Amino acid sequence: MTEPGGQPNKMAEVAGLAASIADRILEQHGAGTSIPPEQFRMLVQAAKMLLDNGVQWPPSVAYLVMEVEKRVQEAEAAASEPSSGRKGDNVVELPAQGLSTKKRV
Repeated sequence: MTEPGGQPNKMAEVAGLAASIADRILEQHGAGTSIPPEQFRMLVQAAKMLLDNGVQWPPSVAYLVMEVEKRVQEAEAAASEPSSGRKGDNVVELPAQGLSTKKRV
């Protein structure tokens, strides 16, 4: 994609890169291999950039962010239960705190 002056559309490039990273993370997860934190941070940064520029997330990015959000909520709920024995234990650290999935579409 190009913008009117012949310049490549940077947000389209960011969206493509974010989708590639998300697809790779999903492949790694499916294969049972660990996901490097830097790879996840790159995805978060790209998703945040798209969000800040009003660009819709590619489907794989939206899916991955929803899954992470769901797991964080489940971990927080489990950690807040008195019988969980995890008082003060940081079960899940989410580097995507600035992301709001309410704005992803």
